[in-house]
Amino acid sequence: MKTRAGIAQGRRDGSMPIILMDTGGTLNKCYRPIDGALVVRPGARAAREILRSADMNLDIDWLEPVCKDSLDMTEADREVIVASLSEAARRRPDAPIVVVHGTDTMVRTGEVLSQAFPRRCVVLTGAMRPYEIDPVEAAVNLGLALGFVQAAPCAGVYLAMSGLVRPLGELEKNREQGYFGPSSSRPA
Repeated sequence: MKTRAGIAQGRRDGSMPIILMDTGGTLNKCYRPIDGALVVRPGARAAREILRSADMNLDIDWLEPVCKDSLDMTEADREVIVASLSEAARRRPDAPIVVVHGTDTMVRTGEVLSQAFPRRCVVLTGAMRPYEIDPVEAAVNLGLALGFVQAAPCAGVYLAMSGLVRPLGELEKNREQGYFGPSSSRPA
């Protein structure tokens, strides 16, 4: 498949176009042997590696405007994310959006995206452990997000983590247990 500007060209198989933004996060962290730190490097490749085996069935517009740990993400970064997604959404008006994001501030970014894209399906996903260390969790979460958007759910912002997909506000990070689960503040 030939690509230009991150857009898959010449797809005739009926696959759904998907906008996939990779912002870095834990999923993309790599071990830096010089000091033993886990770092997010520009040009993160974990999501592309995960999806390589399904590439023939996917029509993805890849975006990578920000590449960092979510704890380092600023409101200016979120503005860049919205601007980049807005441009992609103009090119692909019916495409759902999947965002690979760090788990610490994905809810904040989800809130911003819910304001920017109220009529579109947006799913944020990531991983509690780097793909380089635990490829299974990252692959499950990304696959869950992509499968969910292809099922054509209602517009809204969702989180796809730890085997669950829920609307924004209904999943939260359990730091003690190391997974995402139903929100304890969710109304009954």
